[in-house]
Formats: sequence, C-alpha cells, structure tokens
Amino acid sequence: MPKVLFFNGLGQQVADIFQQKVPAGFEVSWRPHRLSDDEKGALVRDVEFLVLHPAEISGDVLREAKTLRLLQLLTAGYDKIDLRLTGQLGIPVATNGGANAWAVAEHSVALLLAVYKRLVLCDRSVREGRWRQAVSGFDTFEVAGKTVGLVGAGNIGRKVARRLAGFETRTIYYDVVPAPDIEKDLGARRVSLEELLREADIISLHLPLLRETRGLIGRKELAMMKPTVVLLNTSRGEIVDEEALVEALKEKRIGGAGLDVFRKEPIAPDHPLLGLENVVLSPHTAGHAYEGWFRRARFAWENIQRVAAGQAPLSVARPEE
Repeated sequence: MPKVLFFNGLGQQVADIFQQKVPAGFEVSWRPHRLSDDEKGALVRDVEFLVLHPAEISGDVLREAKTLRLLQLLTAGYDKIDLRLTGQLGIPVATNGGANAWAVAEHSVALLLAVYKRLVLCDRSVREGRWRQAVSGFDTFEVAGKTVGLVGAGNIGRKVARRLAGFETRTIYYDVVPAPDIEKDLGARRVSLEELLREADIISLHLPLLRETRGLIGRKELAMMKPTVVLLNTSRGEIVDEEALVEALKEKRIGGAGLDVFRKEPIAPDHPLLGLENVVLSPHTAGHAYEGWFRRARFAWENIQRVAAGQAPLSVARPEE
C-alpha cells in the first residue's frame, strides 16, 4: 500500500480536509511542518508521496527520501524548493494546479477596493467615533473606466481581468505567453512591460519568483507609472524593490499599493510600509479560502493517483535554465 505523508503547517482543519479525500488503497499520515530536519528525514525514508504546505523542505530531508515518487505541493509557489536537487534525485515536484486562483483573484480585487475606497481608514474612523473624517470625497475613486494592467496573465491574472471587467474596465497585459481567451472575451491587449507601466491605472502582479522576475519592478519601473496608479502584489514580495516602493509611496509618486507579500515575512514591526496610509496590507493570505482547501486536496490526490498508476503528474514545476 503506497505511503503518503503530509507535512502540514496549517493545523488540524487542513489535515482533516486532506485526509477526508483519501482514495482507497493509500496509507496516509500527517505531521507538523515545524519538525526538525532530523525528524523529517526519519519519516520520509519509506514514503512514496510527500505533500507540503508551506512549500519548504531542505535538501538534507530530500536526500533521505529514497522511495519518493512525487513531491506534491498544496501551494502555487515553489521558489523555496531546490528544483535542481529534486531533478538530480529524480523526484517530480507538482504545484497545486491553480487551486487557489479564485481566492487570489478575489483578494487582488479586495485590495484594490480597499485602497480606492480607503476602507481601512473609514472603518477606523467609525470605530473611533470620527464620523466621515477619514475621507474628503476627493481622495476616493471609482474602478470604472480605469485601465487594468496585468503583469502575468496566467490562471490568476486572467481571473483578475474577468472580475474587474465587471467594473467596466479596460485590460492590457504583459506576458511571454499570449492569453487569447481574454483578448477575445474582454478585448484585452498584449503590450510591452514599458507600455503597460505607462498606461495602466491599476497594475496587478501575477508572476512566479524566477531569476528574471526578481526585482522586476524597481525604481526605473516605478518612475514610469502614473502618479495615480495603484500597484497590487499577491505573487511574491521579491518581485518588487521594496525600498524603491516605499520611497515612491512616501513621496506620492504613485497613488497607492495593495500588498499581500513582502521581501521578508512576517514583515518587521518597524517596517516603513506600516506607517503609510496609502497602502493596504495583508499577511500572505490571498490564497487562503475555505473552498480552496478542498480543491487543493482534490487536485493533490488526483495527481498522486496518476503517479501511482504510472502516469506523469500534472502541474509540474520546472527548474530555471
């Protein structure tokens, strides 16, 4: 009977959901992600399928996994997995197959609305008895009529475009791969990164963290943006030069930002972003939604069953060239 082990950093509820989906013929167990490498190494030695959330595991543990046939992530990101090492060891690594795309897309829209409507400040003013003192009527904005610029038009980016289309927006996007579905359905236009940065009123980042995307949005790119632009990042913090972003926000060279990810997490309590009122922050939870955990578990088990049956896994992460 194939053994499946889940290193879980999210507690009993997620473990219960994963174990509810167990197909017949598999032996499954879960352990806390916080175990030491020595403890993990002892557990993986006779395991054929290893499931992770968060997507972090050391090379020392992987080298102990002598019988491993698939490393299945419940996350979309895989930048903390050594794909060169897994390749050398012959262990395929699969992401969650876009199972959290709905949640991330909705969270991106929520961040935008929170920035445009100054919802955090409005909530605080009501709770503190300062009725309507948070907004002047000239510092809140409508989404309608704005140009949305997607940097990355994959599964999540396209979902963001479709949701914002309901606000009567126009969509442009930058991606190495065309997205003909949103071009046809939404009239989206594929443009260069420079054109997007100059034209967009709302810029939403939806990229994996790779060598070529690290620091993609820096001082030069921020300087190209409109002074009213809102920058949304629900992908990876390292894609943006955080110091340059803080400067641009402080100096009001851009309108605002909605951030779910940061260069270092958790964010330091004295981080300058925390003192800015034109920023809305969340703690890397864009992909977390009740419905999504069932979708993640279902995809993971489907992938495990594929490999157990001798087929190739879906949604395989590839190392950088």
